[in-house]
Amino acid sequence: MRAENFIDSQLQEKLHRVARRLLKDELDAEDAVQDAICNLWSDRIPATYDEARFRLFTILKNICINKLKRKRYIVELSDNDKTTDSINVDDTENIKSILLASLTPLQRKIFHMAAFDDIEYDIIAERLNISVEAVRMNMSRARKKMRELYNKM
Repeated sequence: MRAENFIDSQLQEKLHRVARRLLKDELDAEDAVQDAICNLWSDRIPATYDEARFRLFTILKNICINKLKRKRYIVELSDNDKTTDSINVDDTENIKSILLASLTPLQRKIFHMAAFDDIEYDIIAERLNISVEAVRMNMSRARKKMRELYNKM
């Protein structure tokens, strides 16, 4: 059975309702549903409609959780920026470029894909032809290195 046959309009509407309820944003919900469908196809094609449905909802839930975490992180950063008047946009960009330059090329690529492009670890691993554990380890090392450098600054 072809992958397209698993996703009918009724299932897509249910996925969209769930995403919209979790994210409270129409555009983010549409993106999350599309990402979930793409992630379903990027792995192995499900054998049955029920398997596809269950995997889609699980994938969608995880994508929504990640989007909410990123939003919360961005909100926390913007709240902190309001309390410190001494940092302007140019300083922030300089600090960001210094922190990213401190990473190895692989760490920089993985960090950029995960943090800025919002790509899941398993997809990064597949694209870079490395294990998911290697992606996690590189992200952990990158965050640690940037945190230590930032604290020194």
